Amino acid sequence: MLDISPDEYKSENILSQKELLQKLEDLKKQGKKIGFCSGSFDLLHPGHITHLISAKKMCDILVVSIARDSFSSKKHCARGRPIFSHDMRAFMIGNLKPVDFVILDDGQPEILEIVKPDVYIKGKDYADEAVPNIIAQKRMMEEMGGKIDYTNDEKLSTTDIIRYIKEEVD
Repeated sequence: MLDISPDEYKSENILSQKELLQKLEDLKKQGKKIGFCSGSFDLLHPGHITHLISAKKMCDILVVSIARDSFSSKKHCARGRPIFSHDMRAFMIGNLKPVDFVILDDGQPEILEIVKPDVYIKGKDYADEAVPNIIAQKRMMEEMGGKIDYTNDEKLSTTDIIRYIKEEVD
């Protein structure tokens, strides 16, 4: 992971779980549709941006959960990943126009039960109904009165970008 001090990279819309729930309670009372995206968002790229732009079109308020470093490093099983700390990734995502609020989480499905979004928005590469994790998330959303929806943007991968840089860039 790059050694960058997060002290200078703060944003008012990066919230604790408690702060987020207080804000969402008020917004839900106003009838706002809450959307939720989650991921590592390591090495921010155009695929992340188009996904979040499309996600914002599906809701009034877009909450993005950033996976903490401990989860991201397990997920990727690659030396040096994530490239940016969760604080830096939250800062980058939190400063994108479509994103209203950012929280950090441990990559657990319970975050859906905590936030209780109206729509959980994932990329089209997750639309495979046969994946047990997606089936469980879909069931959880339905039990809470929400749904999973998918963006239809071109799939780009941080892993593929890193591979390209390693193999093709001098």
